[in-house]
Amino acid sequence: MLSELLYRPHLLKFTMAMFFAAQMLGWITYAQAAEGAAPAASAPPPPPPNSLTAVRRSLREFDRFLDHHPLLEDNLRREPTLTTDRAFQAKNPDLQIFLTANPNVISGLQIYPRYFLNRALLREANAPLTFGELSPLRDLFVQEPGLERALTQNPMLIRDPAFLQSHKALGDVLGGNPVLARVFLPAAAPSDPK
Repeated sequence: MLSELLYRPHLLKFTMAMFFAAQMLGWITYAQAAEGAAPAASAPPPPPPNSLTAVRRSLREFDRFLDHHPLLEDNLRREPTLTTDRAFQAKNPDLQIFLTANPNVISGLQIYPRYFLNRALLREANAPLTFGELSPLRDLFVQEPGLERALTQNPMLIRDPAFLQSHKALGDVLGGNPVLARVFLPAAAPSDPK
């Protein structure tokens, strides 16, 4: 195969262009490219389908996919059931191709139902934050589903002082957690020495 590519430079250029385009679109990561080049005997066996490891790996790939499709992510955040809607997938062939290639994503969204909301809140944070650091909000969302719906529809509300005033429990959780307070609450204005 390599000798055929070397004798036909246009095929080599086309192959390289396709590889780099796929890489830029997030379809191929360096790890995936290296997996194909590694001998099969030295590679660890893939995790069983639907194992937590496989699901988390698929969701990381989905993170990369959504980073390149922000409008699609907004639609899915507002209505997560669209991930299984065949008509929606037909209108969004990139999503359909991705979900076909990564079937564990659907399982992952069932295991982590606030996946899209958490991604949106991470984007609203003014400093790096992990999914785990959002865990104090989980119990609050169970107690106040209306709050979860409001933030799902408009994640920017988490930084809105009027919204925080009308949702005291949210303000208390954010204020009581130094990490969340640092990234979501406005910085206190310095006092004016006289």
